[in-house]
Amino acid sequence: MTLHFTTRLFARPRPVIGTWTVLLTLLLSLQGCTLFQTPTAPPPPAGTQVDWVSHMRSLTLLQEWQIQGKIGVRTTDDAGSAYIDWSQAQDSFYITLSGPLGQGTTIVSGNPTGARLEQSDGTWIAESPDQLVLEHTGWEIPISNLLYWVKGMPAPGSRPATTHNDLGTLATLQQEGWNLTFDQYSPQMGTLLPCRIRIQKDQLRVTLIIKRWQALGEGAAS
Repeated sequence: MTLHFTTRLFARPRPVIGTWTVLLTLLLSLQGCTLFQTPTAPPPPAGTQVDWVSHMRSLTLLQEWQIQGKIGVRTTDDAGSAYIDWSQAQDSFYITLSGPLGQGTTIVSGNPTGARLEQSDGTWIAESPDQLVLEHTGWEIPISNLLYWVKGMPAPGSRPATTHNDLGTLATLQQEGWNLTFDQYSPQMGTLLPCRIRIQKDQLRVTLIIKRWQALGEGAAS
């Protein structure tokens, strides 16, 4: 699984906070931050509701994809945003975070054997992306869960608390102390996928706006 990010770093003062603010961005909801205009793909016909079991099966089978959009993060001390390009190939990820105003690029990549974070000032390696974030920011953030959350489904393991909207997809998700709100969905890649997600835990808030979902390897539209 490979993650690629570039952004300003915002979080509690830590040695390499900048790099990890990018990761925090993925996991926290930033309220009131205007990012990309969400996609305007036509909604399903009125009254359409997915079968949750079938929908979960479709999301589980969706294992190779790419998203492009923007992510914003806010803490009690700081706030910022970054462009995000995330490619997922089965259990390998590659994420690029690109910050505004020439802030540079952060790349996070990984697979079941480990994770790697690259910035202009260095490269760091750990057994998991979660461990990288903990070591460089002090935040215990379940980066691995985001692989599932971004598709609008609970992560395996701990039992989640969920509510559903009129479409039958997730409206809210509470898991491992994190609170997620799925504000908007769009018909993409043969199913309904989120295009705006707000994530929050304690004083960390993140908003992820997905401008484009596409099959991995598919050329990005201009």
